[in-house]
Amino acid sequence: MKDSQGLIFDCDGVLVDSEKYSCGAWLPVLRRRGIAVELADIEAFIGQSDKAVLEHYRARGAVFPPDILGEKEQAYFDLARGRLQSFVGLREVLEDLRRQRVPVAVASSGELVKIRFSLTEVGLLEFFPILCSAAEVQRGKPAPDLFLLAAKRLGLAPEACTVVEDAVPGLQAARAAGMRAIGFPSSHPEAVLREAGAQVVLGSYAELLSHLE
Repeated sequence: MKDSQGLIFDCDGVLVDSEKYSCGAWLPVLRRRGIAVELADIEAFIGQSDKAVLEHYRARGAVFPPDILGEKEQAYFDLARGRLQSFVGLREVLEDLRRQRVPVAVASSGELVKIRFSLTEVGLLEFFPILCSAAEVQRGKPAPDLFLLAAKRLGLAPEACTVVEDAVPGLQAARAAGMRAIGFPSSHPEAVLREAGAQVVLGSYAELLSHLE
């Protein structure tokens, strides 16, 4: 990888195979409020923050208590604990990046406590000294704010950063930030990721380093 370049990873669906648990955690929380909801309804929000889910249902008349996000987060912890896995070949890639001293960061729509939980569950937290959450910026994905924050913390210009994303809003955010966008097809097929702005779509993590040269 070229000098003075950094790599920014999304978390859910990119570092941790967690989208089904992250989406699924909404089901009991919403159903307790009398909202008829299926997993596919929540999967439509993949790549966006939990606040986007709340805004969607509030616009349809739902009323939520102030601690609703904490309730959903606890549902995620209960559902995902002991079940989370990473992706084949990812740890080896992260070890190579660390040996090459490539600056890396995580930029996720999840809360910081969720990011730490998920990465700890799969044993990858040690690779990421920089964690950025959408809770820290005014606008979540597909706005560029979160990736611009990550670049700032890496000490790099946006154009020196490459983003790895599985979701349409994340790829749109990367391109809006002026960053190179690599798609990881855990949530959507290659055609969808390319249409969203992915310049490269990985077949597996074994291909990642060759695309960074």
